[in-house]
Amino acid sequence: MTHLVALVHPFSPAEITNPALDAALRSAQPAVGPSSNTGQKSSQTPGTLSRPLLDFCTLVFDTEKAIKLFRSMAPRDILDYVFGTAGLVICGPLQDRLLNFRYERSATLIDVASANAGKLGISKSGEVLITLSGQGCQHVPDWHYVERIARDLGAHLTRLDIAVDDHLGQWFDVAHFKDLYDQGAFTMNGRPPTSRHVIASHNKGCSLYIGQKGHKELNVYEKGKQLKDPDSPYVRCELRLYAKRLDLPLDALTNPGKYFGGAYKVLEELIFGELERLQVKENMVKPSAKAMVDYLNTNAGTALGVLWQAALRRGDEYANSIVTRYLTREGVPGRFKHMTPLDLQLHLEHQLDELFPELST
Repeated sequence: MTHLVALVHPFSPAEITNPALDAALRSAQPAVGPSSNTGQKSSQTPGTLSRPLLDFCTLVFDTEKAIKLFRSMAPRDILDYVFGTAGLVICGPLQDRLLNFRYERSATLIDVASANAGKLGISKSGEVLITLSGQGCQHVPDWHYVERIARDLGAHLTRLDIAVDDHLGQWFDVAHFKDLYDQGAFTMNGRPPTSRHVIASHNKGCSLYIGQKGHKELNVYEKGKQLKDPDSPYVRCELRLYAKRLDLPLDALTNPGKYFGGAYKVLEELIFGELERLQVKENMVKPSAKAMVDYLNTNAGTALGVLWQAALRRGDEYANSIVTRYLTREGVPGRFKHMTPLDLQLHLEHQLDELFPELST
């Protein structure tokens, strides 16, 4: 087994922030970037990077203690007991559907925005597997609690994805990471990992994959463009760790930065940041809100304009009724399904004020 450890300060997306520490971080000078200075900027502030965030998690419970406990519990209660997500993520009905070639019955997890949040599987022997996607991970209120429960029941991690976001594009650049790879910055034990560079069409962004699925894989990609804003500088650096060939300690649930930095030497100096999960969600909405406004203006702006002018001739109430009854419908666009309806409305209100400051009052 290969142990992933680095001498960097641990961070947890769920831990309560210390105000004094936050103040120190805000006044601190930014750390020096990777050893190669090719394309790497040096005048950034720590606030442009998020803290390491858990974006995918798979836990397996196969000890006698866990099996005995969970046999007396409904799947939804198992989920709530392990992750503390009651009311935020619900477990659908168990079906006779094989999951991961081992769990004969499985259920889909859905969050409050009706988005897919993961899977739960139960084997004939009573072993339980729970997978939370990034959608599900954002609803976990306390990863320290999850770690304690997992330790108590003898659970083990089989996959963990750790993401660090650069919303302003000041630290991460796909081309720069490719240059680092070509220079041997990701070579370990004398052998370079495999890599794959994907250039998407229609301004959907580029991605760089370093490493191997099922082992250890780093994905650097233009997240903002993926969210349909062709002008967004937002880049995500995501590390995917698998237990097939690595030892994934439960400590990684609460100290993800330590294992992010330990995966490759070049990542060690990027483990700092000030954004919490809620702030990250807000930054994710901004490019999508802008893209939606641009889309309507480009594809339906003239049609909406002439309809609005014609309707206004009958009065404001008539015009507003036309819009609310016949030009809009209920539901949430797919790009916003990571947020609850109320959360979305509040964030969009704030982002619209930023997009159109001359109209805000």
